[in-house]
Amino acid sequence: MGNLYQDMRDLEKALQYFSEALASAREHLNQNVESIALLNIASVEYELGRLEAAHDHYSEALDLSRELHNRYGELSALDGLARVLMAWDRMDDALHALWAAEQIAIETGDIEGRLDVLLHLGETHLRRQTAPEAIATLEQALQLADEIGRPKSACDALRSLYRLYADRGELETAFQRLETLYERERALLNAEVDERVESMTARFEVERAQHQAELNRLRMVAAEEARATAEAEVRDRTLSLELAQIEVVTRLAVAAEYRDDTTGDHTRRVGQLSAAIGERLGMPAEEVELLRIAARLHDVGKIGIPDSILLKEGPLSPEEYCQMQRHTVIGARILAGGQSHLLQMAEAIAQHHHEHWNGGGYPCGLSGEEIPLVARIVAVADVYDALTHRRSYKAAWTKEAALAELEAQAGRQFDPAVVREALAVLKGGSTAGGWGQPRRGRADVPRLGLSAPPHQPSSR
Repeated sequence: MGNLYQDMRDLEKALQYFSEALASAREHLNQNVESIALLNIASVEYELGRLEAAHDHYSEALDLSRELHNRYGELSALDGLARVLMAWDRMDDALHALWAAEQIAIETGDIEGRLDVLLHLGETHLRRQTAPEAIATLEQALQLADEIGRPKSACDALRSLYRLYADRGELETAFQRLETLYERERALLNAEVDERVESMTARFEVERAQHQAELNRLRMVAAEEARATAEAEVRDRTLSLELAQIEVVTRLAVAAEYRDDTTGDHTRRVGQLSAAIGERLGMPAEEVELLRIAARLHDVGKIGIPDSILLKEGPLSPEEYCQMQRHTVIGARILAGGQSHLLQMAEAIAQHHHEHWNGGGYPCGLSGEEIPLVARIVAVADVYDALTHRRSYKAAWTKEAALAELEAQAGRQFDPAVVREALAVLKGGSTAGGWGQPRRGRADVPRLGLSAPPHQPSSR
């Protein structure tokens, strides 16, 4: 459980479970588990920046591992201590700890552990400005990473090596390392995107299949048993499955948003504003409620966008921008094939909320009423919320400036009728959803002439 929460970046929760494991190990006199728990606690404390506590727990784990003759635990503790010492700028002490850890890795044949130690040794030499030793160590780490299939570690080594060679004036070698780094990072990102999309799609398909199977079972009961009673059960069960489906969809929206907005407020606000606009456009009440939910999935495709692009602080390169645009297609793929009206609406929104009224949007270049109405509505709601809330690369616009921009883009980016009703909602004061709280991280800032720097498209 502690490892799971650590992977989810909920470090305080991870620390709670690791501490419970430590207490249990001590209660039952299980020193092997105690040493593992100490190492896990120290790792979390290091990530939280609590260096004194991390140092104490790594030291305690080191003493216990030596007492138990646990060479792997000793290696991990020495490597962890070295990272703390590096953070304190005690490079000589860090080197001694890493040399001892490397010797243990060689003696035990722990190739994975040796690779981690070599990377930290390279970083230590780099910070001590001993370039020859840093290069030799990192070249060794690169070779080892290739041998055991650790592409991320290989990229870490290449990233440091090309800078070292460049600083020494060995530009041809530096260029070779940089070119290799670019090729490997690109392959790594593509693999991560494909794996993420496949995983999320598979999970969603399982949920959908389970719901459909249960519905089919109840329909068979309705045909075989008393028709009236069974049909009543079908209606009740269908409603229950629809509610469960709504819950799955909402959780999926939050999962996508959580990567760059831990509050999830952006999707909620877009859903509320979209529903208010749809109501003014005369949509039936049931459609309005479905739109409120489906609009939250407009950026679900961001699950398939690498963090290096989604969370990038600075401007996106043209290639990164094209990669970012794929979130519309990825979102549509995840939601494709849904039997319910909710999922069909969500699929249309995910794919087309960046189409422009004048045909200049993406991914299909649709124009005018070729664009589904729900996507036209969400496009306006998404833009307004993106403009009026701060991003890491832009300040929040005032409400007045954002409203003026919506009016300016009517007939170009947006459906004029949708803009007209959106202005009526927004100028009428706050609504049930509320759009007042800023959010953190990178969201989908739509492509507007006034909001983008000259060299960088603003649609994320």
